[in-house]
Amino acid sequence: MKIGGYMKRASIVFALIFLVTIATFSGCISQKEENGVDVNTTPAQTGKTVSYLKARINISQPYDLSDLNSSRQKVVIIRDSGMRLDAIVTLYSENYTFDDTTRIPIIETEEDALKVLDSFPEDVLPYVVGMELDEGIYGTGMVHWTEHMRNNIALRYAKEDADYNLYGTAALIMKDQRDKIRVDESPYLSNGYEYWWMQGATETLSTSKALGIGPYTTLYTSLMRSMMVPTKIVYGLYYDLEEGGTWRPYVWNEMYFNGKWIPVDPYRQQIGTLSRYYMTLDKTADLVELDFSCYKSNLEGKGCKPYTIEILEQGTVLESEINK
Repeated sequence: MKIGGYMKRASIVFALIFLVTIATFSGCISQKEENGVDVNTTPAQTGKTVSYLKARINISQPYDLSDLNSSRQKVVIIRDSGMRLDAIVTLYSENYTFDDTTRIPIIETEEDALKVLDSFPEDVLPYVVGMELDEGIYGTGMVHWTEHMRNNIALRYAKEDADYNLYGTAALIMKDQRDKIRVDESPYLSNGYEYWWMQGATETLSTSKALGIGPYTTLYTSLMRSMMVPTKIVYGLYYDLEEGGTWRPYVWNEMYFNGKWIPVDPYRQQIGTLSRYYMTLDKTADLVELDFSCYKSNLEGKGCKPYTIEILEQGTVLESEINK
């Protein structure tokens, strides 16, 4: 995992986005894991079951999948040549339990901000602290915000519609962003993903267009961090059945809810739920830290084939069997 050195605590200023619609929050909309396809290939079982997908992946370095074992992603390395990694990855769907009463901190002074920072563990700080990058712009690189973004967009939802509830605010912002920001991946589909991270949050907001899911998620990250909500960027691959069953580069978030990191997919408007179609490759404070050099389209056809994936099996399994 790459963590940037954004530990400076001076000049922390906040900001968040625009959004005009007063949305009515009706809870997190979970994506149907089956997407119209019957994936239960296992016999009837007693006890709680979860769906899973097992695949063999061959991927270019520098990704170290062995560091990304978790309760929902099990990795077995087959071969590591130093340049490419061959592994078996088993992905499990998961619904995370978290404190949905967590509140966004009310910050009116620099003293308030420092008090909030002091409350976070050291390893959480890179995902919330921002420096002054330019006059009136704060953040860490592509993840950045202005006072307008914070006060007139993010905090507007927090104060007026969600009573500073983190879950409600996060859901309202992702809903309005989905309505107002268009995603255009055509430049990357034709030229490769090497510069996928190059569009900053303020540009995405001002143009109402994200050049890929990377910039789209970067904008959402910026809005949440402007309120001092720790938010990670997770880079990986997503098995998109809507696009004919294709693994594609994808980006989502993890948000800090009262001491616990919870997955959030702003594009698919999900909080606390991951299907078996998400494969994590890296976690970072800013996409600018990641190495996308293999995604040059002129290296080897389209996207230089930075990865190949073969699905071996999928179905359901008893939750009690996962960690045996």
